[in-house]
Amino acid sequence: MGRNDLDRIAMQTVRKYSMIGYGDGVVVGVSGGPDSVALLHFLSSIAPQYNLRLHVAHVNHMIRGASADEDERFVEELARSLGIPVTVERVDVPRLARQLGVTVEDAGRDARYGLYRKICVQRGFSRAAVAHHADDQAETVLMRILRGAGLRGLAGIPPIRKLDEGISVIRPFIEVSREQIEQYCEKRRLATRTDPTNVDTQYFRNKVRCELLPLLEREYNSNIRAGLARLARLASSDEQYLEEQAVRLLDAARAAVLGSAGAADLRRREPQVELDREMMRQAAEPVASRAFALAFAEAAGDRRDLYWPNIDDMAALARTGNVGNSIDLPGSLRARLTYDTIIIERVAEPAREGADEPGALAESTAEQIDVPVRVPGAMPLAWAQVTVYAACGERSALERAPGAHADPDADTSIEELACMANRALADSGFRGLRVDASGIGRKWAVFDADRVDPDALVVRRWRAGDRIRPLGMAGAKKLSDLFVDEKVPRPVRSRLAVLAMGDEALWVVGVRASGRGTVTSSTRRLAVFAADTDDCVDDA
Repeated sequence: MGRNDLDRIAMQTVRKYSMIGYGDGVVVGVSGGPDSVALLHFLSSIAPQYNLRLHVAHVNHMIRGASADEDERFVEELARSLGIPVTVERVDVPRLARQLGVTVEDAGRDARYGLYRKICVQRGFSRAAVAHHADDQAETVLMRILRGAGLRGLAGIPPIRKLDEGISVIRPFIEVSREQIEQYCEKRRLATRTDPTNVDTQYFRNKVRCELLPLLEREYNSNIRAGLARLARLASSDEQYLEEQAVRLLDAARAAVLGSAGAADLRRREPQVELDREMMRQAAEPVASRAFALAFAEAAGDRRDLYWPNIDDMAALARTGNVGNSIDLPGSLRARLTYDTIIIERVAEPAREGADEPGALAESTAEQIDVPVRVPGAMPLAWAQVTVYAACGERSALERAPGAHADPDADTSIEELACMANRALADSGFRGLRVDASGIGRKWAVFDADRVDPDALVVRRWRAGDRIRPLGMAGAKKLSDLFVDEKVPRPVRSRLAVLAMGDEALWVVGVRASGRGTVTSSTRRLAVFAADTDDCVDDA
């Protein structure tokens, strides 16, 4: 291998997928391992050419004790040696995994991408670079084959994907092998760290990496890694084409129903989606199935709850169903047939006493009204048997509270947040109301006041479609799913109060707070919310 092979391949990948542009800000995820160290050096080498602004991000997962702390120090020193700013965040990933009911791998990934998103938002960056390489791609494709993935799954790890509005994750090494990365580090004498958990076969990926792939390579196909990477490229190309055709079919099937009514009528019908039955019935199955998935996503807001049996049911309804037939879909949706259309729509069920429905216990129309949040202020909610208090304060002043440190750059513990929260509540006139660390997320919540919109905040009952972004998670979770995870009794759910911005829940009083607007070392103002009730959901 020539000295510049990695640089050459990575540059080809960057240009092929238009990963970066001149003057871009790029967050670089660095664990300390060879992959991420090589990525940081590569990006720093091309930074002058592209006038890049780089920022290193490192998450200490708190899994390996002193070894993880040494990784943290290593990354900080590496970033300083290159003159690149660095942000380190400590997340108790095993604890987070237990709280969220997910694997340690998933919780760790959510923590990392959550940090990348936060830095991008704070600094106005548009890119987050991670060190996934060709061997990672091979492992991913093989894992998905074992799980029975479809074409979308076989496409593997995309070279570039949207993380959030205006923020993309890029993978400059996705066509570079692990061997090439290791040789790159060796030739440049780059110091790296070794994570022993990467060979712990209790994790599925490590089992595939350390046991299955070597077996297949040794006994069946010595070039299987390259073969799996090629499969991913082909599947990705095919999936992209089918998705484009599905979009065209969806637009045509919808336009056939709307006729001359056009876009104005479409806006009035949202989120209901109406499709021409005959066009959907005659379309090729791979295209029609993806069009049904897209239609569901439009009606539901996303398609994370949709599975292939649901798609098959919609296709069967269009092919063989009779007028008036309908099927239930996830997310309180249904698909039903008229004479010449198939309609995907949300089902509105009548409220009933004790039912697990938003607002089921409302006794009057007034109890359904959103209550605007006043800061400072108190919002009594008779139907929830709770009063929500809101306070705000400058961090520099709140840190003078007993028990709070005066170092704005140090990590803020929950105990210190509680001290500052009590100071803010007292300064707002709520001197008889006190919170403690054990009640955070249940009896009180605190946010970076500059990252929430006070004019958009309301307290209200929870509604179908409400979502929350739990701390450490990259995505959102439906409140209905949260209630199941937290084992909230059904009779209690209908009288829970929600602090919300639109359909995003910042705090479900008595249950859980969102990770949106998390207090960090750069937070200047704190927004504090507390409840005066003991009727909180006990930890299971």
